[in-house]
Amino acid sequence: MPPLRLTSLLQTALPHLSDNGRALLSALGCLNGHPPCTKEFAQWLGFHDRYQLARSLRREGLPPLEVIGGWTRTLYWVLEAETSGLSLRELAEREDVDPAVAYRLVRRITGNRWSEVRQGGLAVALLRFRDRCANGKALLPTATQPLALAVGDRPYPLPRNGHTRPLSFNPRPVPSPPVPGHRVVQTIAERLLISGNPFDIARAGRNVLITRTHASALDILELDPLRVAHTIRVSPTPTRVVPGGRSQWVYVTSQFTESVCIVDIDRKVQVGSIPVPGHALGGVMASDGVTLFVTTNQDRLVAISSLQRAVISSAAIPLAIPEMTIHPSGRWVYVSCWRAGMVVEVDATTLSIVRRFDVGGIAQEAAVSSDGQTLYVANEAGWLDVIHLPSGRRAATVDLGGAASGVTLSADERYLFVSLLPGRVVVLQRQGLVQRATIQTGGRPRHMIADPGGDGVLVTNEGGWVDRLR
Repeated sequence: MPPLRLTSLLQTALPHLSDNGRALLSALGCLNGHPPCTKEFAQWLGFHDRYQLARSLRREGLPPLEVIGGWTRTLYWVLEAETSGLSLRELAEREDVDPAVAYRLVRRITGNRWSEVRQGGLAVALLRFRDRCANGKALLPTATQPLALAVGDRPYPLPRNGHTRPLSFNPRPVPSPPVPGHRVVQTIAERLLISGNPFDIARAGRNVLITRTHASALDILELDPLRVAHTIRVSPTPTRVVPGGRSQWVYVTSQFTESVCIVDIDRKVQVGSIPVPGHALGGVMASDGVTLFVTTNQDRLVAISSLQRAVISSAAIPLAIPEMTIHPSGRWVYVSCWRAGMVVEVDATTLSIVRRFDVGGIAQEAAVSSDGQTLYVANEAGWLDVIHLPSGRRAATVDLGGAASGVTLSADERYLFVSLLPGRVVVLQRQGLVQRATIQTGGRPRHMIADPGGDGVLVTNEGGWVDRLR
């Protein structure tokens, strides 16, 4: 999720750019102007190689990547210096950069010493950045461009106890034997290596789909054996994939182009996009198969008509992230609110917040049982919350001993699977919340779905693979 203020400043300075140009600025802003090697950065944005990226920069009227990256890094330092009062030496040392290298970069990019850049301030630096990148484009009048005031602080303050555990935990129940006739998932049956940071996974009809955030790709998997059958090129930083419900289309949230991609699975091509306010993060489809709900980094929940391909309404959500789910009845949407330490229940018709479930810590993925009675919330602070939805009370908390990220139920809903960022998946028996197995996956396991071809789960891993657990 890109830093909102820096990317907004960059895009406000260069409003004439196309969607591809805005995606480039968003990617640089996300990396604070310090991209990895050019080849990897090009793949992240969906280009075949660095030469195609260079040609795209020229078409946009932008300078080479090392120049615009240097400007982005300089603007980041100026913004941080004005916000925190730190010197360039302190900022460089915080990032393990030689201060001499930082001073030389500022001088080479701007033509001025750091002291002169600081004296001019962020507004002057942004104007010079705009002039350097215009390259023949019509310059906007200085008086009408309040660049330094593009975006203010977030409207939702962090709670004082946002990082703390709840005051009390329910004791772990006494272990009971597994349900007869049901084998506990406890091993990695298959592993498929996939580059580009596999993130989300979903099932659309007979297809299993995964997003690769650093490859601008949506992959279609075959299960026997586990392999990539097709790769579909989509807009940069595809995050969540949402089945269309009534059609062969699926919807992919794309952060850096500030849109939701429409992908035709039968034709295996992106057929369009729907612009949204801010960077699209999470997404779920309403039970009618028409309304798509999307969160953005402007801390908003957006309702989109898939028929009109347009936003029809939106509402403020505190500290929204890509994690959201919908009640089986379709009446409520549940959105995790990250460091706000809560999950909000939103009316799917009015987008008004009905209830807030304070869970503390850092709320991550949520899942609802098929009977609509129980909400499970993974917490990056190290536990799993169980919320009884009819009463709105927390029924139990399970200490997992690691940063929990994803949660899903098995196909028969007898077991819960929780992915932990330290590189393991915990298997819990749903009845009694008894831990039955811990599977060491390594990497950073993220999202999971019940295995369509068995009684286990499929797990994406940002380390560069997909695991089948059985």
